[in-house]
Amino acid sequence: MGELMKHRLRACLVIIILSLSCLCSSVEASKAEVDRLKEETENATQKVEDLKNQQQQVQDAKNQLESQADSLSGQITDLNNQISTVTGEISNTEQDIAAVEADINKLSDEITTIQNSLDAQKRSMKARIQYMYENKSTNTLVNFLESGTMSDFLQRLEYMSQIVDYDQRAIKKFEETQASLEEKKAEVEEKNKQLSAYKSSLSSKKSQLGNLVGNAATALNVTAGQIADSQAAIEELERQLQEAKENEKRIRKQYEEAQLALAQRLAGEHGAYKGGYAGDADETTLLAALIQAEADNQGSDGRLAVGSVVMNRVASSKFPNTIAGVIYAPGQFAPVASGRFAIILANGPNKGCMKAAEQAIAGNTNTDALFFFTTSYAQNLHDTQVANGQEGFFDRTEGITIRAHYYYNYK
Repeated sequence: MGELMKHRLRACLVIIILSLSCLCSSVEASKAEVDRLKEETENATQKVEDLKNQQQQVQDAKNQLESQADSLSGQITDLNNQISTVTGEISNTEQDIAAVEADINKLSDEITTIQNSLDAQKRSMKARIQYMYENKSTNTLVNFLESGTMSDFLQRLEYMSQIVDYDQRAIKKFEETQASLEEKKAEVEEKNKQLSAYKSSLSSKKSQLGNLVGNAATALNVTAGQIADSQAAIEELERQLQEAKENEKRIRKQYEEAQLALAQRLAGEHGAYKGGYAGDADETTLLAALIQAEADNQGSDGRLAVGSVVMNRVASSKFPNTIAGVIYAPGQFAPVASGRFAIILANGPNKGCMKAAEQAIAGNTNTDALFFFTTSYAQNLHDTQVANGQEGFFDRTEGITIRAHYYYNYK
């Protein structure tokens, strides 16, 4: 071999090494970008969930405040009804007091009249006694000596006795009547005192009820303000939530586009796994869990197709050569990033997905594809690229549709 040929071979070898180095560097850079966008997507999703939780907490607080406001309104209505009842009782009590006061005035007038009558009677009695004393008619001996006869003397004594007896009866009757009136007046005055005390109690109760109404009304106003603040907070959180959702959507799109770009860099050959992988039960379970996360509702052919993609990657030199390595490769399978895969793995995959995993590992694959998208996403991606004047996604790939997924390789 000549020196020129050796030189050319060395130059080609250097170019190949540099190309491989650049490719590896590019792939590593793409993986780093995918990992970064994956983390941003997870953070954006978490922010959306946090805002949803905050919004729900504020909504719960608002509901509680509204319930409290309803309770306060009910209390105010009940207190106002009590005030109306107490006001009616006060009015009735005032009427009773007025009637009792009238009775007291009447009794006072009667006592005064009787007292005046007694005073007049006393004055008359005093005048008679004075007359009889001055005329010595009270002296029994004088009356006897002045009497012409015994009969006249006895008549005079009888007359004097009757006057004294009359005066005594009159005084006794007056005293009894006055005592009865005084007793009745005392009873009426006691009743008046009780009614006045009851009226005072009712007035105090009315005042207390009024204070309670005022306090409840103040609390209701405060609660209404808190409800308004809660509503404003809910609206602000809703605005932030919509922004967070838009941001999540934008970052997720970038994440998916970065995954697609990484897939393009890793592509270039078809899978062709035909069996021979020496996996264990744990790796079969891993594959079954991924199949369940990606295609549990896609029928037996759809489930097998997902398992085939994984095993095709295991067989490819551009992917890890183990099932675990393929599944856990950064940014490759959305259920792994979201945590759904881990949940299924913890609970154990179902029988249908276990069967699909076993078939795929045994080499009974139904596609040589290394990649797949949902058909709707693939179509939207194609339409967007065509609308942007680019070569469409379907024009740059070759693949088949199995159930709801499009399985493909780059041309």
